[in-house]
Amino acid sequence: MDLTTLPFEKLTQTDVITASKLAKQVSDSPSAVSIVTAADIRTFGYRTLADVINSMRGLYTTFDRRYEYLGGRGFGAPGDYVGRIMVLIDGNATQDNLYNQAYIDNSGLIDLELIDRVEYVPGTGSVTYGNNALLGIINVITKKGSDFNSAQIAADVFSHGGQKQRLSVGKKLDNGVDVLFSASWLKSDGQDLYFPYFDTPKQNNGWAVNQDFEENRRLFGKIEFNGLSMQVASVTRTKASPLPKREDAFNRIYHLTDETSHASAKYDFNISQNLQSVSRLYYGLYEDKTLREYGPIDPKEQFRQNQHQGQWWGLDQKFAWTRFTGHTLVFGAEYRDDFKQEFSPVALDSKGQEKFRYHRFPYTNKTYSLYATDEFVVSSKVSANIGVRYDKPNAIDCSVDPCIRYAHKAAISPRLALTVQAEPDTTVKASYSQAFRLPNPYDISSSKHSDLFKPEQVTATELVLLHDVSPKLRLTGSIYHYVLADQVYFSSTTGAKFFDGQSRTHGLELQIDQSWAGDVQLRASAAWQDATDVEGLRLVNSPRSLGKVNLSWPALDNSLRIGLEAQYLGSRISKELRDGDDIVVRPGRPVGGTTLVNLTLTSAQRWYGLGASFSIKNALNRRYAVPASIALHANEGAVLDTMQMDGRTFWLQVSWDFWR
Repeated sequence: MDLTTLPFEKLTQTDVITASKLAKQVSDSPSAVSIVTAADIRTFGYRTLADVINSMRGLYTTFDRRYEYLGGRGFGAPGDYVGRIMVLIDGNATQDNLYNQAYIDNSGLIDLELIDRVEYVPGTGSVTYGNNALLGIINVITKKGSDFNSAQIAADVFSHGGQKQRLSVGKKLDNGVDVLFSASWLKSDGQDLYFPYFDTPKQNNGWAVNQDFEENRRLFGKIEFNGLSMQVASVTRTKASPLPKREDAFNRIYHLTDETSHASAKYDFNISQNLQSVSRLYYGLYEDKTLREYGPIDPKEQFRQNQHQGQWWGLDQKFAWTRFTGHTLVFGAEYRDDFKQEFSPVALDSKGQEKFRYHRFPYTNKTYSLYATDEFVVSSKVSANIGVRYDKPNAIDCSVDPCIRYAHKAAISPRLALTVQAEPDTTVKASYSQAFRLPNPYDISSSKHSDLFKPEQVTATELVLLHDVSPKLRLTGSIYHYVLADQVYFSSTTGAKFFDGQSRTHGLELQIDQSWAGDVQLRASAAWQDATDVEGLRLVNSPRSLGKVNLSWPALDNSLRIGLEAQYLGSRISKELRDGDDIVVRPGRPVGGTTLVNLTLTSAQRWYGLGASFSIKNALNRRYAVPASIALHANEGAVLDTMQMDGRTFWLQVSWDFWR
């Protein structure tokens, strides 16, 4: 089945892998699932996973010219690496084990041309995936070699001196082995950016020159045969940042280099007619090699380079049992060993020679997990999903002597969901669940009170309505309420740091999916959310309203497809300004909302294997800013708490399929 060509009414009957790690129908999932297919990615000119996420109901991203940060359901502080929404590739968690960051920009592992579809399952996911799946799960399903059945080369050019080349080879061999390999390279010169805050002669009159370039290299390989699937993925990305962490380092070198590699093997087979086994072995490697140049400082430490590294491996064994009529029981165990989590910055002289090491913060963590879910039929119109997961972490900090073992309690993550088929065309779902997030090594190493950190806990309730008005029109609505406990926060008056903060969010999301004769497709969504911290103050970078419209239609006798996208992002609050003692100098201020319009023209048919796509992003050339991840203030009252975004940009891709 080719998902990329299915209209909406067929897509709603396709399998969703994420919801239970077993195939099931969208209408049966205990949440309101969103799906973006490969056809959508091409039609609307998405270039990164962040672009895909920005098109999804209730989600948004924030770019600080270093990374794109994921936000949703009221939570999305700029510079918050965690994001609290887990990102998977074919069911494998991609977050590193130092920051727990979800890499959704050009630091991500996968080129979008290799993606079959992206699934977003809102709500907690710890029952299935454990640590860090607090607010939702995004699963990226990659294509198979048979989806290409050829070799494909692609060349892209885009604004600000950007270019990209890709080679992908995919085929299903006569013996049934399915093979896919891809390699790509991207480079962008970026822009010279002006910051009024730094507008002094000593700081180049506020201009950051050659401080916005970017490049990345990606490799991906996948092989499948008779239930066995193996894949490897690797990415190296360097991004220059124009915004320094220290004011005296403006317009100096600040290059972020991230290297990520993943490998996994999965074997899926039937033990008997009623018992299925899925075994998965995985390995991950992450390195942070960020290089920063200081301002006036000892020449022996003109540069500081991160030599941070994380490595982990794990084994997940699950079974699906359908022995009893009306029940699907999924149970299993997982072991994960984060055997290396080390922060180790070094000082370099003006020639780049290492002079000394500032410190070493080595950590390890072993997590043992058990889980079980049962989806069963209560009556002809009611089904239930009950699940629970047990996770026992064993974290050790060896940055001190003797090593410290963190006494984190075992985490119990329950879930209860009911699905009521009120009418053949109307489905109502209600769910209650809990999830957790362990403090990561970055949290601990950057604090003087590492022993006070607690695992964050979230309690979530949600009510979902799905109604098919007609075979080509579906309405989706959801109401939710989250309570996130044991968060780190600073008092807005005293500046004191606490480790038992609590934030709340409740919201409403609506979406319509409509198709018409002639292959005209519409998806429109609106979201309202209200998120406050323990003091009742509005959360930073949390827009109260979001709106998305995606419309596409064929043109020129079906030889061209036009994709028109509009996104509204409501006003937000910037980061508060703090002094050296963490006392609030000024609370965060409102940052205005904006509406962006994107237009993409795509060849719907290939001519001698050639295809093309042309996109205009921010077609109305809106000038807008987003809350910055670093808030700075000067004695004379100057403030930097927002980051200016790009105006109108262009992207052209030409691809050629050969060797069929």
